[in-house]
Amino acid sequence: MKSENMEYFKKLYEKRGGQGAPAPSFTTDWPWLILYGACVYLVVFFFRFGFADRWDASELWVNGERILATHDAYFWLAKAKGIGSLAGYPLAQAAHFIHSVTGVGLGTLGFWAPAFMGACVGVICFLWGWLISGKQGGIIAGVIGSLTPGFFYRSRLGYFDTDMFTLLMPMFVAWLLAVWSLNHTRFSWDWEGGAEENSRQSRMKFGLWQAFSFGVLTRFCLVWHIDIANVCVLYFLFTTVYVLVRGEKGQRTHAIHELGIFMLAAFPGAAYGQLWLFPSLYAPFTHLFQVTPFIYSTIMGIGFALLYLIAVNIGRSRNSSWVKNPILCGAIFLVLIYLVNLIVAPFPAIFEKLAGYLTPTAPHGEASGTEALGPIYPSIVQSIIEAKRVALSIILERGLFEAWLGGLALLMTVGVVIVRPVAVFLLPLIVLHLASVKLGVRFSMFGGAALSVCFGVGVYWISKKAFSGLPLKKWFILGSQCLVAALFLWFIHGRYSKIPLTPVIPALHAEALVELAAHSSPDSVVWTWWDWGYATQYYAGRNTVADGGKHAGRDVYPLAFALTTDSPKKANGMIAFSSQYPGEGRDWVGLYPARQWDSIPRSKLSETLDEQISKETYPARPGQFLVVTWKDIRIAQWITYFGNWNLQTGTTKQAAIGSYDPGKLGVNVQRGAIMTRNGNGGLVRDIAVLGSGAVERKEYFMNSMSPRLLPVKRHLLVNSVSKQCVLMDRLAYRSMLTRLLIGDPDDPEISKYFKLVVDKLPFARIYEVIQ
Repeated sequence: MKSENMEYFKKLYEKRGGQGAPAPSFTTDWPWLILYGACVYLVVFFFRFGFADRWDASELWVNGERILATHDAYFWLAKAKGIGSLAGYPLAQAAHFIHSVTGVGLGTLGFWAPAFMGACVGVICFLWGWLISGKQGGIIAGVIGSLTPGFFYRSRLGYFDTDMFTLLMPMFVAWLLAVWSLNHTRFSWDWEGGAEENSRQSRMKFGLWQAFSFGVLTRFCLVWHIDIANVCVLYFLFTTVYVLVRGEKGQRTHAIHELGIFMLAAFPGAAYGQLWLFPSLYAPFTHLFQVTPFIYSTIMGIGFALLYLIAVNIGRSRNSSWVKNPILCGAIFLVLIYLVNLIVAPFPAIFEKLAGYLTPTAPHGEASGTEALGPIYPSIVQSIIEAKRVALSIILERGLFEAWLGGLALLMTVGVVIVRPVAVFLLPLIVLHLASVKLGVRFSMFGGAALSVCFGVGVYWISKKAFSGLPLKKWFILGSQCLVAALFLWFIHGRYSKIPLTPVIPALHAEALVELAAHSSPDSVVWTWWDWGYATQYYAGRNTVADGGKHAGRDVYPLAFALTTDSPKKANGMIAFSSQYPGEGRDWVGLYPARQWDSIPRSKLSETLDEQISKETYPARPGQFLVVTWKDIRIAQWITYFGNWNLQTGTTKQAAIGSYDPGKLGVNVQRGAIMTRNGNGGLVRDIAVLGSGAVERKEYFMNSMSPRLLPVKRHLLVNSVSKQCVLMDRLAYRSMLTRLLIGDPDDPEISKYFKLVVDKLPFARIYEVIQ
């Protein structure tokens, strides 16, 4: 019975065109690949380009450049502009090079680059469609693959970040490995074998050089971000297992040798540092030739890959037994795995990365007790939007525009893998996408392109079947692919046209930072909330105490404390004490007062901290500047969470905040009354209306006697320019953040410790910390 069932499935598979199907040939298809690939690139680029006019409003420009749309963009541009070292930051180096050669402004470059790079993902999706089902099979995938919500939201105009590469490069490397694997595996699930023998023998002649060249290409892909290296290492190991399982008899040893060549050409230096071979030669070699360890490892890796290639090529031509010996082949491969450091370094880094997203609240360290040393620090992860967990329906929607389309694409993926086993190389990206329900919404950027490939291939196969009897079926098939792609473009253009623009900071905030450069020396340090750290470095040209790469609880606590306390003296004291401990390293950012606190018995932390920040005098230090902004007011809930953190007990008290966008809250300034859209409301104690360069404050003493007085959030701040409103409790209202933004700078209680140097109300004020 088993045998009859198997025979039935074999015949069904063969009938559907699966068994014995030839793999696409680059030799015959390359003109079409260039034509279709160029068309896909241009369509996707101009689609992305078409949203630029939404950024033409004057309030989105500073110094002749548009304000960018993501915080991390300013990290790379600040490096390219001269803050810190360029070494080790490829995206910053690329921006600096393009800026130097073309004269294009860094901000302009950062705004447009995502359109150029995002369109490349469309080309890779097209190539995947071609690999699975031929030159017309990738048209739909190419057009929509880089426009799926999960990726598009992170690669829109102004999103100058490594996300431009984090999907592109792994998907390209997966495609290279899939193409290479066809030298040693069958394109379809053939049970009988032998159908592709002649073709395979022909392709094997190029297998060695293909592995080497693909390895060198992979090396270029890896350098942009460590996460890309992590994914590509996993893809390499996945490919090793794949060819061992599906490789033809007699082909596995050849495949393993070629994987060894690929490994040497791709990974040393580009992924996890030095090649573990002759380490004693590193110092004299790098000193003699004035090259970095990265360059040394690159030269050594490519050089050994070439030597290995020549040795295997000679061995094959002479039919040497060592080339075919599986034990020797496996031993060489395992030694190379060790020397190239593909197990020891990547997996701990990968597990640590996943743990950070799987555990939103970091462990608090040692249990409380008299013998415990150092503070209990808060975790910052839970306040990061990227780590937010969302429902599966939203993840599917981010994969292919609508939840039902995402689910349909998943079903099509199953069918595509059944018919074309090479499509299994897309599965890791889809799995990573689905893991967003646990890892956080950021990971939803990975699977949309892969789902688009499988969806596009499925639609292509359906159209082939539907038009199979027509005389001009090729044109009908092509036309149907273009029509479906055009309908998708029409649909998603309407959706994306409604997405709110997300400038990192308001124009007046950016102008205040530019002006700060004239009021501060180059060694000055700026105290601004970590979300605006990179933008501050770019616009002001000054280092900050925290930023997107230095925002652990131990880093942001001093800053949050200074913004949260209701005492100007304590805020000044925390800044004065912390500024005695500059960061360490070649390219330091921020301060490191934790080096002092980590050695203090936990039971004495509170009293010690009070003593440290209550001194009358502190050692001389570079200028310190504190920035308070309207955007800080809107996230004061989190700032006070960290600022009120008790380092001794690990507890905190968080402010109550209600933030309202324009039109969401009705305000009666005469009565001190507010009302939301759903009819809820009440009376407030006071209202502060922040206008251009001034604050109008109104107090309603009689409201305190009314039963309609709001129970907690009794203080209202209104930004008359942005039309936004914030309701807050006493904790937030009495904080230095609020007092410095809306208060009188000449108030003796404030002016004794802080001097206003830049005033850009209602969005930003910058104070010099008086020493």
